Amino acid sequence: MASKFLSVFIDNALGENEELLPAFLAGRGGMKEALRFSQNFRIAGIGSLLMSGSPAHFHECLHASARAFAHFARSSPGANLTSRSQPFFDAVACGDTEAARVIARLAPRACDRNREYEEDFLFVRFLMDHCFLDMDWRDGKAQLERYEEVLAGSLDVRLDVCQALAAAADGARFDEALTRMMEARELRFQRLGEKETVAEEVLATEGYVSVEGLALVRLAVSKGLHPQEDFLFIPSVALDEVHLRYRPDSWKHFFT
Repeated sequence: MASKFLSVFIDNALGENEELLPAFLAGRGGMKEALRFSQNFRIAGIGSLLMSGSPAHFHECLHASARAFAHFARSSPGANLTSRSQPFFDAVACGDTEAARVIARLAPRACDRNREYEEDFLFVRFLMDHCFLDMDWRDGKAQLERYEEVLAGSLDVRLDVCQALAAAADGARFDEALTRMMEARELRFQRLGEKETVAEEVLATEGYVSVEGLALVRLAVSKGLHPQEDFLFIPSVALDEVHLRYRPDSWKHFFT
C-alpha cells in the first residue's frame, strides 16, 4: 500500500532542491550532493506517479534529474563514478536520449577500484557504450567477458540482462533476467525496511517503482526486443508516451 505521506515527501523533496539550487548553480558540492539533488527529483516523480497514476510529472522529474546530473558531470570532471550514475537511468526512463548520451560520454571509462566494485562499473558502462555510444560489438563482447571473469562464478543477474540486450534476439532470456532482477530488488528493499537503514521517503517511492527496471525495458525495446507487459516494480503506465520539451536547463526552472 502506498504511503499516506506521499504528498509530504514530494513537497519535501522539491523544497529541499529549491534550497539547494543556488549552491548547485554555483558549483558547490560534490558527487554526493549532485546525487541527492537528482534523487529528490526522482522521489518527487515517483510520488506523483503513485498518487495520480499519470506519467507526465513523473517523466518531467526524471528529465530534470538527468539534466541536472549532466550539468554536474560537465562542470566537475573526474568527480563522478560510473557505477553511481543513477540519473543515467532517469534519462533513459523518460526518453531523454540526449541526456543519456551526455552522461554516458562524460562517465569515467575506467573503474575506480578504491571506490566502486568492478561488476557495478561494468554493468553501467556496458549499457552506456552498447546502447548510446555505438560501441563496436567486439568491444562489447570483451566487456561482458570481463564482467563474467570478475564475478568468478558468483551470480549477478544483471550480466544476464546485458547479455540478452547484446544478443538482441532473445526476448525470453531478457524477460527472465529482468524478472529475477526485480525479485532480488524486492528482497533487498524488504531487508532495508526491516533494518530501518533507508529513509522513509525512499521506501515509499523507490521502494515501489524501479526507474532502473523501467530504463532496461526501454533499452530492450530499442534493441528490437518485445518485453512482457508486466514486471514487478515497473508499472505499465510509466511506459506510456509523454511528449516533453527536453531542455538542458529544465532543472533550473523547475520551481518557477
